[in-house]
Amino acid sequence: MKKTIIFSGLAISALVSYNLLFKVQATDMKNGETVYKQSIHKEVKILEGKTIVLDPGHGGKDVGATGQSGLNEKEITLHTAQNIQRLLLEKTGATVILTREDDEFLSLPERVKLSTDHQADLFISLHFDAFESNRVKGITTYFNKDEDQQLAEMVHDQILTQSMGAKDRGVSYGDYHVLRENTCPAILLELGFISNKEDEQRIQSLEFQTKSANMIVEGIIEYLS
Repeated sequence: MKKTIIFSGLAISALVSYNLLFKVQATDMKNGETVYKQSIHKEVKILEGKTIVLDPGHGGKDVGATGQSGLNEKEITLHTAQNIQRLLLEKTGATVILTREDDEFLSLPERVKLSTDHQADLFISLHFDAFESNRVKGITTYFNKDEDQQLAEMVHDQILTQSMGAKDRGVSYGDYHVLRENTCPAILLELGFISNKEDEQRIQSLEFQTKSANMIVEGIIEYLS
């Protein structure tokens, strides 16, 4: 996009490119010589103006599932949410809100109310699954409304590109309160079975935490851009 502005005998040519570089050059209208030149790098974040709510599952008296090593779901969901929040703030410029920032108990309606009160553009609830059989493992993404299935598929597909060998359990319908009662697009991620030894080890690794957070952010960017 190129614009020319006439001001006090000078023509100012402004070139604004999609890669966020803003250049200004002024040229003397009489002889065509450049009399003023300035380059301004103005960073406009790709999701500026968007609000994303991250919901670390469980908290406080609700520990969630407990792994074979003693890892509590409420601890790892908060750690994962904080990783995603940090990356979103660095990469996108979105406003990122956590439903809880410490070991606090929140009811399901309270979590949804935070999303509503902040007029969120996106809500992602973070969990780690468990089952009575420790052989069950893998990553699942849930949606409730038909219109949220595309979001679920985008984020899920991104995660599985860097899943470090985790089993793909696919995208499924889920009748969860935080999805059903939310007015904005909402999904729930089960990022592995904390009850499975292999998944639990993967979940706690720095590599998985880093890669999964990056891929979730990429899915969010793909959906909201």
